[in-house]
Amino acid sequence: MKIAFLNYFDLQNPDSWPRSEFGFISTNYHKAKSLEDFAELEYICNLEYPLSARRSRLVNLKRRVYQLLKQRYIHWATPHLSRILAAQIAPRVAASNIDLVISSDTTLVAHLDIPQPIILWATNLFDPLIGRYGDYSGLCQESQFGLRWFDRQSIRRCQHLVFPSQWAADNAIKTFGFAADRVSVVPYGANNAADRSEAEIERDILARPDDRLRLLFIGVDWERKGGAIVLDVVRRLQARGIKTELTIIGARIPENTPLPPGVNSLGFLDRFTSKGRDRLQKHLTEAHALLLPSESETYGNVLCEANSFGVPVFASRVDGIPTIVQESINGYTFVRQNFAVECSHRLQQLFDHPETYRQLARDSFQAYRSRLSWNAAGSRMQEICQMSIETWAGSH
Repeated sequence: MKIAFLNYFDLQNPDSWPRSEFGFISTNYHKAKSLEDFAELEYICNLEYPLSARRSRLVNLKRRVYQLLKQRYIHWATPHLSRILAAQIAPRVAASNIDLVISSDTTLVAHLDIPQPIILWATNLFDPLIGRYGDYSGLCQESQFGLRWFDRQSIRRCQHLVFPSQWAADNAIKTFGFAADRVSVVPYGANNAADRSEAEIERDILARPDDRLRLLFIGVDWERKGGAIVLDVVRRLQARGIKTELTIIGARIPENTPLPPGVNSLGFLDRFTSKGRDRLQKHLTEAHALLLPSESETYGNVLCEANSFGVPVFASRVDGIPTIVQESINGYTFVRQNFAVECSHRLQQLFDHPETYRQLARDSFQAYRSRLSWNAAGSRMQEICQMSIETWAGSH
């Protein structure tokens, strides 16, 4: 089987990845590598969207007008983008003996007219992001229409849709009427997995102390990810006499935020460097739990990463997170408004029963191996790809 994998960035050249997009690109890199376990892969990546002088002037004019209206304008949210991309992709598909095309984004296939079946393997469509996430809030009607146009046009061209969460799958089915039997949920794996044996994970679990709780919070967006809620959890545990330590990675804590004792903020850790990766892995290895009380979260790769270290996760019950977290198996989810109260109560229970905690940690690692690894994702994708090719051949 020969598969073409579509992506904007040069996935085969990590040195070219912009650091601001590292998480997104890394996920697509791992998706592509998981396909290589069963297929010959043709990378159709490193695509461009050049703007002519005339179009640049138009974009700048629209941006100024919408700024006056206090609305955000996304210059690429237009069919013009998908036409430019399709013109780059189609000849490369035609030049290779491709059986199947997998796209990582709706914009890449909205105008793509090819004889091969297409699978969209994306985190979500644009529709559920509009008005809920910072980059997609306050948008002008023109940009909203363009984003939803990508969704509608791309799913019309796709044989199958694959998302990492039930939340994203439900949106495609309910909002756009896509057939449920042509939508699959395949959880993403951990981009920065522990890569340790079961015996090594057991050693790490047993090394975590019983006389204190070591908590971890990883996220750049302090407000959306729930940094203040995590601090509230720490205060509640400490008020109950439990020695609690918290390490914060990635976030910039707002000025004048009172911090409980035992809170250590490391700032941003650069995963491009061995030093940054080693420090991150050290804190994941030593943590009892990772907390992520997000207001919105399309998926949450960091939860899979924590599980790969045998670290249970405690997160808000929102968007893509419930697909990752199975209650009492690899962690717990809570309604965000009740997170501090319910999470601190659950952590106290685990602190009071160390062996119950250790079993939860072991089960978290097993959840990673069985559901939340890229090996597991690749195995499921092999089935979907084969089915899509056979179904397509039978109908054409």
